[in-house]
Amino acid sequence: MESSPVLRLERVSKAFGPRWALQEVSLAVRQGEIVALMGPNGAGKSTLLRVAATLLRPASGVVWVEGYRWPPDGAGVRARVALLGHQPWLYPDLTAEENLRFYQRFYGWSEDQEALWRALERMGLAERAHERVRGFSRGMLQRLALARAFLSPAPVLLLDEPFAGLDVVGLEQAREAIRELTAQGRALVAALHDPAAVDVAHRVVVLVGGRLVAEGPPEAFHERALQDLYRTGYAAHGLPESTSSRKSLLILGRPAKPGTAPGLHPAEPAWEGGLSPDLHPVREAAISRALPGETALRSGLASVVRPMSALLWKDLRVEGRGRETLAPLLTLAGLSLFLFGAAFELRPDLARAFVPVFLWMLLLFASSLGVGRMMASEIDRGTWEGLLLVPGDRSLLFWGKAIVHGLLLGLVIALSLIAVGVFFNLSLWDPRVLLLLALGAAGLAGVTTLLAAMAMATRARELLLPILLFPVAAPLLIAGIQGIRAILEADPSGWGTWAQILIAYDLLLFTVAWLVFEEAVSA
Repeated sequence: MESSPVLRLERVSKAFGPRWALQEVSLAVRQGEIVALMGPNGAGKSTLLRVAATLLRPASGVVWVEGYRWPPDGAGVRARVALLGHQPWLYPDLTAEENLRFYQRFYGWSEDQEALWRALERMGLAERAHERVRGFSRGMLQRLALARAFLSPAPVLLLDEPFAGLDVVGLEQAREAIRELTAQGRALVAALHDPAAVDVAHRVVVLVGGRLVAEGPPEAFHERALQDLYRTGYAAHGLPESTSSRKSLLILGRPAKPGTAPGLHPAEPAWEGGLSPDLHPVREAAISRALPGETALRSGLASVVRPMSALLWKDLRVEGRGRETLAPLLTLAGLSLFLFGAAFELRPDLARAFVPVFLWMLLLFASSLGVGRMMASEIDRGTWEGLLLVPGDRSLLFWGKAIVHGLLLGLVIALSLIAVGVFFNLSLWDPRVLLLLALGAAGLAGVTTLLAAMAMATRARELLLPILLFPVAAPLLIAGIQGIRAILEADPSGWGTWAQILIAYDLLLFTVAWLVFEEAVSA
């Protein structure tokens, strides 16, 4: 008796503007099965994998993974799916071991050091484990990305071009690892281009123009058969039909013609209408099969602390080694205050009036430039998608990033206060001033993190961020400036009012961020 599908897509469609990338695709994958996705460039293979991994929201249709339905339960699906994307999702300033250790902790996997080393050895990287991956070749990066995917305890693995960039040895290692995982009962879906690579699969399905047009055993999909399929699919979408496409008419669900390629059959849904009854969520059964990542997900505080602490550790280590953001920001703060102090010999009363303005504007620019660069670097490295696959509430990303960005602004504040004392002979180490600056830094870090995440998908994100930030942060700047002025002018009651405004701003901001962050980063 065949087991129930562990992964099932039911009439999934996805559009990008006027173009449909997927059109009512239905697919079921069982435990221990390897399914190869074939198709020409732009057929929708990567889109299908990204929808199944919850990185993209389908326009219609649903994805089921072990009784969890997406949409809406993205967190439940992410706990059961591992994705290898086009980019390796690796941090150049971390070592191979550190990259894997970060994902172990961030995704809530078992932090088994022995399993980590087995994954490295399996892909031939054990001897390079303590080297930063900045010096790795394309093939070595792909091996490490595969090691990360194979380290996952998820029952479903989605692999987008897993053999890209691999040499002969790496290719054989990857094939052997895939066979071992399916022997353990894992289900794998791999998007492939090379017809010679499909022999690793149990079944091949073909996408053309966003539609699933054929499926069958690997031996049926030789290069000529695939060429015919691709031409036929293009003809169905309004392009000229080749003379050889008649062989594939059966594949598209039309009457059979003599000479149809053996082994190929129509790709039709295995069910009609409604939702598959064997895939409706049965929470009790799902809980009894809890993965290590799920256990952390349901364990209250641990589900928050583990990913946030992993994110904090990773960001601080990457910044500490790369120094791409902190060093330029501290240099900017020091030089700005030096030039301002050298250009203006302010009387004490003028210093008390102008220094708070300059200080808060400096923090605003530091937040826009520094936080924007740190967030943009996640996109540039391709690691942002990996972070979005956290098996839990994605607002954890906001909290973790906001803490890191707040610490960054804290260092800028410390240097700025020292510089103000040196260049303007003005001490701002009053606890009340520090409280106002701390509230302001928290608010700036939070609002910049939220807006930067919302702007991630835009090409001009680093230009768009300050345009969005300045008006939203205006109440915070006004309250911060007026609060410090009140303290310097010995107004005991005035600063308290401005402090309350800052507190209210922060509470409102973090509440809104908690509510909207999931939607803000969803595509």
